[in-house]
Amino acid sequence: MTISFKRLRNAFIVFALLLLMAGGAAGLTPRAAYAQDGGGAEPVGKAYRGKTLFVQRCVQCHGEQGKGDGPLAAQLTSPPPDFTAPDYAADLSPQDIFDVITNGRMDKMMPPWGNELSEDERWDLTAYVWSLHIPQAALDEATALYESKCTECHGSSGAGLKDGVPDLTDPKWLGETDAGLVAAFTGASHPDSGALSEDEQQLLATAVRRFSLGFDQSQVTVEGLGDVEVQVVNGTTGEHLANQPVRLLIFEQEQFAEMREGETDEQGRAQFTGLPTAPTWAYVVETTYQDLTYHSDVGHFSPDSNMIELIASVYDPGASMDAVSIDRAHWLIDLTNPSFIDVGEVYSFLNSADRVFAGEMAPGSDKPRVLKIPLPENAIHVNVEGETLGERFILEGTTLIDTQPLPPGNTQIFLRYSLPVENGSVTLAHQVMYPTAMLNLLAPDIGISIEAPDWQQDDPIQTQGGDFLNYSIFDLPAGATPVATISGISEELLTASAGGNEPQQIIDRNAAPGISGAPYLPWIVLGLGLVVLGGGVAIGWRKHRQTLADRPALLEEQRKTLIARMAALDDAYEAGEIPADDYHKERNTLKLQIIALMREVAEEQEPEGMAPNIGERPKIHPEEDEIVAAAEPEAREEQDDGATD
Repeated sequence: MTISFKRLRNAFIVFALLLLMAGGAAGLTPRAAYAQDGGGAEPVGKAYRGKTLFVQRCVQCHGEQGKGDGPLAAQLTSPPPDFTAPDYAADLSPQDIFDVITNGRMDKMMPPWGNELSEDERWDLTAYVWSLHIPQAALDEATALYESKCTECHGSSGAGLKDGVPDLTDPKWLGETDAGLVAAFTGASHPDSGALSEDEQQLLATAVRRFSLGFDQSQVTVEGLGDVEVQVVNGTTGEHLANQPVRLLIFEQEQFAEMREGETDEQGRAQFTGLPTAPTWAYVVETTYQDLTYHSDVGHFSPDSNMIELIASVYDPGASMDAVSIDRAHWLIDLTNPSFIDVGEVYSFLNSADRVFAGEMAPGSDKPRVLKIPLPENAIHVNVEGETLGERFILEGTTLIDTQPLPPGNTQIFLRYSLPVENGSVTLAHQVMYPTAMLNLLAPDIGISIEAPDWQQDDPIQTQGGDFLNYSIFDLPAGATPVATISGISEELLTASAGGNEPQQIIDRNAAPGISGAPYLPWIVLGLGLVVLGGGVAIGWRKHRQTLADRPALLEEQRKTLIARMAALDDAYEAGEIPADDYHKERNTLKLQIIALMREVAEEQEPEGMAPNIGERPKIHPEEDEIVAAAEPEAREEQDDGATD
């Protein structure tokens, strides 16, 4: 099951990039969560998604329950607010909270998240923060009061049942305080709702707020009027498979929501009912046949239908090596460190037969050798996106082996590694084992030189995140070795390309210096606004698997965020954008946060029953030892001097 989900995720993300390179995604942009059509808009936020973000980004200062009692709260110049206080939002609108999340409050040591979180994520976080001051009992009472007083005109969805009745799902209400909402339904222009006490007025304001903000959505609820009909077909024989177990994977925007199981009937069909039909929901069918897992295409409900039909095709073994080729491949260069280049390679393998290619068994091995991807001799930090080496993928010398049988059609693989830079230059070259219709090379256009004699230089690709040099080779024969030499790499060049700021390198927790912590493919896809092509669903499964249940990963995310904030703060101070007093206070706070976080990691890693040695820091990130070693005495000294008072 784990491998199949990872494969699904990779297929979504790589498919987005392939469409990008083919030029098939021009003009596509993500829709805002509140811009959906029909029957009133969806709330702008989802509190259950915001809770995950809150755990990742906010608990160190705001505390796990949002009470303002995080482990670092005492070090701040201004105590964080208690989000659970009944009067927390008395004079605030959701828009006010969203603006603080977006822009930060440097005077209160609140960092801005506008460049790190999407608009939808910031609204999700706003919805969760808002929910913390409303007990469930009050929400239940508010809902009952709304149903008795308001549904005759506004309906249970809040969208309005009569002409001229305001749509309560309209995002314009996000800019109103609760007092503004009360004024709207107690004013002279509003029909008489009967005598309402102040408490009842507040309850109605709470009830009305649900429709625009979504703060009451504490968990994913998979229910609706939609049906998904599944058909399982053997693509080799054309047979419809009866009694075949199937699984419906349900995603809501960036969140894996639920898996439902079923079995096909005598006609090879199965049906799942009671499903949400809003555009944010996506559906994929999964089935396993002869130990290989297959997926359908991603399905969405159309506005005029409550039915989706998804077909999962399975295949018998028997394809030969002659049926295997690469129809499209991309080598992606990332430059963030003058000592290394980071390389991402994307392959779309094609099995043109109507049977599965199972590869060959190696002597003494229990896994077949299906696909072989040679790498450069000096490649380091090799990994495959979404996979763990030693499971599906194994590394034999400098050759990456895929042991999973290759079904008919396209299969995408995304791998990464680093190459050391010597004297400002590095050569990227390795054999490609299969006939390749098109191989593409992309590198940031920041002043580097590329010598690629066998490649065709195409027009640069322009994006909001920068321009990319673009080279291609067509009809590459099996066994060929493309060569490209990148030169002119220097720290000065990288600094200049970053707008005068020192390049920021945030190291991945599973990698040594030189490999970027951000996945290259999602970086390019996001930079071009293509998450609507499936990356959101893919990332949703990753978040479900890693974020919700993996405490070490959450700590790591917080650590990387703190390092990035410190680097950004230094840049802003050097540019004269922050007064010295504010700079030193904030930097001291960040140092203390890093120290506290690493101690927390050390405590979690300590065997049960043993007290951690506070004087020793965990050796997880050797490249950061110098930063943190200097941080402890300096932070303590500044604290003693009253720098954080």
